Amino acid sequence: MACVNFHGRTLQTREVGGFTLKEIKHPAGVFIPKHSHANAHVGFILNGGFTETFTRKTLECRPLSVSYIAPDLPHTDDFRHGVHCLVFEIANERLGQLQPLVDLREPIFLHGGRAAWLAVRLYSEARQNDTASSSVIEGLALEILAELARFENAAEAKPPRWLQQARDLLHDRFDENLTHDEIADLVDVHPVYLATLFRRHFGSTIGDYIRRLRLDFAAEQLSNSRDSLCQIGLAAGFADQSHFSKVFKNQTGMSPGRFRASLPGRSRVPYLRPIQDSGAVRRFSRRSEMAIT
Repeated sequence: MACVNFHGRTLQTREVGGFTLKEIKHPAGVFIPKHSHANAHVGFILNGGFTETFTRKTLECRPLSVSYIAPDLPHTDDFRHGVHCLVFEIANERLGQLQPLVDLREPIFLHGGRAAWLAVRLYSEARQNDTASSSVIEGLALEILAELARFENAAEAKPPRWLQQARDLLHDRFDENLTHDEIADLVDVHPVYLATLFRRHFGSTIGDYIRRLRLDFAAEQLSNSRDSLCQIGLAAGFADQSHFSKVFKNQTGMSPGRFRASLPGRSRVPYLRPIQDSGAVRRFSRRSEMAIT
């Protein structure tokens, strides 16, 4: 089995503090047989999707997916639909420094949530060329790894069935304004017990979890539809467009319009006003810290 570099076309790279960021495009219809990588890496899907198969697990990666692959872990890749992704490799020396706080050995896959929003910010920051960007990139990479480690540790303690039902309820009805009492009544537990165990197992309050589900839904709609910001905000459960835009920017660091315009292959839809701070994107076309490979 070969230990290989990344396939596809590398658009640009940047090295920061033991992390190597690569923006990569894979054409559709490519299958890569069993192989491994010398360095651990985290992948974030910007557009498209692919299937990654391991001995005991298969990952269906799609936009807003974040995955972690340990070094020398055999797997196959099926890029039947093509994919545009951001990858950051972790140098073995840096990975050793992070252990045992971040001791990840199995493949990890998350869709949406905090890890995805950190990756969105990482991609946006990688396009900047100011003196602080390297520090920001390093911090975001560490936060992503910490989030993946938190998910791995939480997965070891299985939540009770009623708590799984409560979480499934939130996924099905995130656009409604459910109260703790209503949720607790539906799963037949005390509201205090519900709130305590929910935070213990899922790492957030119920309100924060609902907000994240709404933002994940809105981000997918911004990526894949041409609905207006108002339509998307209302469908996600926000009171109005102003509320949607405020929460989205507070959580992600950018407005919904800027997020939509920054996606690779997405042009700004006609009803959006020109982005006032688009100079940062224009600067990216000039000489920056990222080298074209």
